[in-house]
Amino acid sequence: MHTLQKVIMLTTFLFAQAYCCRAQDMPDNQLIRPAGSHTIPFRWLQQPFSPQAAMLIPVTLNGCPGTFYMQFDTGSPYSMFYGNQLKSIRKAYPQALRLTDTTTVLLRFGFTAGNMPVLAKAIPVRPSGGADTNGSEDTISIIGTLGTDLIDNKVMEIDYPGRCMTITDDTTREAGPAWSAFMYVRRSILLPAAIKGTPAMLCFDTGSSAFALLTSKETAISLAAPGATQITVAVSSWGNTLTAVSIRSDDSIRIGSRTMPVRTVTYMEGVSENQVSTMKKLGIGGMTGNSLFADKVLLIDTRTKKFCIL
Repeated sequence: MHTLQKVIMLTTFLFAQAYCCRAQDMPDNQLIRPAGSHTIPFRWLQQPFSPQAAMLIPVTLNGCPGTFYMQFDTGSPYSMFYGNQLKSIRKAYPQALRLTDTTTVLLRFGFTAGNMPVLAKAIPVRPSGGADTNGSEDTISIIGTLGTDLIDNKVMEIDYPGRCMTITDDTTREAGPAWSAFMYVRRSILLPAAIKGTPAMLCFDTGSSAFALLTSKETAISLAAPGATQITVAVSSWGNTLTAVSIRSDDSIRIGSRTMPVRTVTYMEGVSENQVSTMKKLGIGGMTGNSLFADKVLLIDTRTKKFCIL
């Protein structure tokens, strides 16, 4: 699923109390990942509204030459492939995939993310996107999503300036008191924050690169720089039209032990008051993605539920 459409759908997902109501929908982690440490490069998908619209991880498939990409998305608790793209690959390389037009799950399917071999005991195949894909150097072929099941029970280090992420069983970084606790609920990452001095939880979603901080209108206005111009973008979500309103901010928020400049804050027009009220009752102050950490190194240990920002 691509960029802004995905971001807004996920925003609606957040406002619609997903973190409390989907326990019965959460499948067990189906990914088998090797022990040890694996450093994986990533590249940014650039779009007019954001030069860092999505974090793409190179992926290779057995029996298929070339490199494809999967979006790394901590807003998704499980990984998936996109059916239309896989059908195109199967057409070009019949031996690479055991796939029919009605396949909804691939069983015992192996692939390599960067240099890390992954075996999916079962991985969903969802219809999405266009049918024409290839692995040539001049084409970005996005064939699926890698969710938080990729880092579940592991330590993840995202080096944003170095454009790489390391998945390991050990943390080699000594961050000392900079480590803070976070909530890891149904493979969703909720980081503790303080916004205008008020405690809140922020959903950390690497699929929402377009917005540094997506929050309620009330909070966004309180963080906005005096006289700042509002930039609006109309977006669609589940058949409804919403408007993303972004405003320059000179303010900062606190995440864990670090104070972070916001620079731009965003809210959605068209979200119901009931959804906003539900979000506040859950203690969720909004959502943050990659751009807030663009010049930082972020460590997240899903085993101990600790994180730090370097």
